[in-house]
Amino acid sequence: MTEQERPNKPKKRRPKRQKFVKERPAPETVDTDWRMFLAAPLPPDVVERIGAIIAELGPRDWSLRWITPNNAHLTLHFLGNTPPEEVEILRMALPAVVAEHQAFELRTAGLGVFPKLQSPRVLWLGLWGPAHRLESLYNGLGDYLDEMQFPIEEKPFQPHVTLGRLRNTNNVAIRHLPEQIREAIADLETSGLADPKCPLPVPIDEVHLIRSHLDQTGPRYEVIARFPLTPGNAENT
Repeated sequence: MTEQERPNKPKKRRPKRQKFVKERPAPETVDTDWRMFLAAPLPPDVVERIGAIIAELGPRDWSLRWITPNNAHLTLHFLGNTPPEEVEILRMALPAVVAEHQAFELRTAGLGVFPKLQSPRVLWLGLWGPAHRLESLYNGLGDYLDEMQFPIEEKPFQPHVTLGRLRNTNNVAIRHLPEQIREAIADLETSGLADPKCPLPVPIDEVHLIRSHLDQTGPRYEVIARFPLTPGNAENT
């Protein structure tokens, strides 16, 4: 499908937001927009390792909200609340956008935190590999989303898999948390469970269009469509 053959965006659209904001979702009804994002899936052995890391760290009193390992993924773009008709436009258009990029391979790296260890908010598993290929995919998707007037996150893209997020800390003492996290990361590296010298391969050969359903038990992800990258040498750099 050529650039000219991609489905046109609908004439009537919501106003473009000037700043990327992750809004609290409203309860789902038949009339609500869909909460959407684009992500690359993870292979089973990486999901298994993530589960083992969370099982090791979960019992610690860190007031973290851990992900469900089977929900783990590499987020490429968060789309936010999207009308179903626009989801259909994306489903039709994105195969051509994704196919412009050749499949490649990342590998797992070490653990880290956002925004920094002294004030941790997110604990993550890093990924490394051919950064130029990942950036090309990320930017190619972002350029099309920008044409479609979706808000694009402005901060630099850093490939990672979120493991847990710090809960509300109003009544939680976190003075010692940075040092506890530092020690735990060192222990996991020593054990080999999160050692960047013992990486697992993460093939990037598909992009998923995913709907997020939120309820009291946490998020549930529904894959709306899968878009393959062009087959190639997964070891290329």
